[in-house]
Amino acid sequence: MKTVLEKKLTYKEAVAYLDQFQFHGFRLGLERMEAILDALDGPHHHYPSVHVAGTNGKGSTCAFLSSILVEAGYKTGLYTSPHLFSLTERFKINHENIAENELAKLIYEIKTLIEKGYELSYFEYTTAIAMLWFAREKVDIALFETGLGGRLDATNVIDPEISIITNISLDHQSYLGATVKEIAWEKAGIIKPEKPVVSGVKAPPASEVVKKRCEELDAQLFLLGRDFFAQSVDILHMDYTGLGTEMKKVPLGLLGSHQAQNGALAAAASELLAKRGWTIGGYAMKRGLATPYWPGRGELLEGKHVVLLDGAHNLDGVKRLKELLAGLEGLGIPNREASRLLLWACSNEGRDKDFFGMLKELAPLFGEIVITEPPGPRNPVEIDDWKTYLPKIINNTRLEKDWQTALLRTMELCKPDDLLCIAGSLYLVGSVREKLIEQGFRIWHSRS
Repeated sequence: MKTVLEKKLTYKEAVAYLDQFQFHGFRLGLERMEAILDALDGPHHHYPSVHVAGTNGKGSTCAFLSSILVEAGYKTGLYTSPHLFSLTERFKINHENIAENELAKLIYEIKTLIEKGYELSYFEYTTAIAMLWFAREKVDIALFETGLGGRLDATNVIDPEISIITNISLDHQSYLGATVKEIAWEKAGIIKPEKPVVSGVKAPPASEVVKKRCEELDAQLFLLGRDFFAQSVDILHMDYTGLGTEMKKVPLGLLGSHQAQNGALAAAASELLAKRGWTIGGYAMKRGLATPYWPGRGELLEGKHVVLLDGAHNLDGVKRLKELLAGLEGLGIPNREASRLLLWACSNEGRDKDFFGMLKELAPLFGEIVITEPPGPRNPVEIDDWKTYLPKIINNTRLEKDWQTALLRTMELCKPDDLLCIAGSLYLVGSVREKLIEQGFRIWHSRS
């Protein structure tokens, strides 16, 4: 007779099982993670790591640093969230997603522990998968992006070589606190005793919180704008003066003037790793900054017209999207306001998102706007919610509940020289991206 341990789940079955945990038992805290990792023999202790927190830019910073480490010859694990389309995107080694059959095995392996009484949320489950997979694959180093906050985030069971805090602004207030100072305290929770911290947090009170926490833990702080410097040359290049390295007009693999900050944080972290004994030369740093790819975050596709995909989902992200739009003319992309169209949707899980303020900030930059509801598991801002605000936004704004119908309508409005922007929700961006690639759209490459 076959035992229960011999049963196998297909990838589709495994993902369907995991999806049941999306809104099951969510709470911030580390007790459940510590328990499940103990049951798995502490896989997170088997390799060095880097921990990255912040409001925006976490994923881009991870992509830059992962690319640098791979170019330096290290087998590098990368755990990020959320995914755009496939769950496999959350787990990478040397830029390659985990295989579907391998992910299914790991989901089932942890499932057997759940059946014995262990409890996990969805994010805790995926974090345990990443930590176990990286140990099994014997990575040289792993990068972990926090999911929510830092202090009580499921990833905060690691003791990293370096902690990185990208920036801090209002987001997820219902979970992290009502003020920037409170949110900064949560994100500064990834700082560990006597381990260096790389920070892009400049403005008080958040910067004061990070500095104080570093002093309390005797963690040396390396601050962007004080200890190392970056200057955006254009949306494809930056100048960098680091902790011993200086580079002029370095090509960046991710678009946007704001990527100079993310690239600089990754470069400074790689310099600190080099000081701690890792072999990372200038060539690996330059190649690593030039080659990362991060779909759906300032990504351009081209087909019948040019499409800009950006996961901006809070006010800080919207401001960075505005900067990116302003820089597109330098790439030879038609960029007049009258020829820009926006397909927009928002989730509002904590019921604290300023979704109207976000769209109000962007609206004057677009000639046409289509608002829809995002796909995916999060609570959407519904069309009825938008109706209340519609007269206060701009003219030429349309509402369409179904995102696929909204995409079709928006594309019908587009002329060949128009720019279509998809933003507001990574779930919308991921689903639209898949549809466009199915229709023959391809990744845009610079002609400069």
